[in-house]
Amino acid sequence: MSNSQRPLRLPASELASISLKCRRLILNMLEKAQSGHPGGSLSAVDLITALFFHEMQMDPNNSSWEDRDRFVLSKGHGVPALYAVLSQRGVIPETELNTLRRINSRLQGHPDRVLLPFVEASTGSLGQGLSIAQGIALALKLQ
Repeated sequence: MSNSQRPLRLPASELASISLKCRRLILNMLEKAQSGHPGGSLSAVDLITALFFHEMQMDPNNSSWEDRDRFVLSKGHGVPALYAVLSQRGVIPETELNTLRRINSRLQGHPDRVLLPFVEASTGSLGQGLSIAQGIALALKLQ
């Protein structure tokens, strides 16, 4: 496993700094889009930051790495938090955040696994993430 695939294990002070920057990015995205769900995004950003910068095995340059950890965002309307974190992890350019909810943008109001790397499931209906994640885990176990 290369260093880019190991969890980063950033200290709490750096995680807090990244989360704060992501909060600002979320509010800027939603203001520019003139729509979205700030509460759903802001309430999830600390957890998503901790996962992507401290816990998850991933390679930002290889979204199809078989041994990566998977993240399923069940509350799809909170996806601006995921977009902000992915931009800080180097997966998508920060400038692309300005395209949230625009026609032909990869950054829609709910995650779309076809359009964006590291989006494991297209979600929207609350609660569907648990069953999707369970199905992914079972399929990987069977492989």
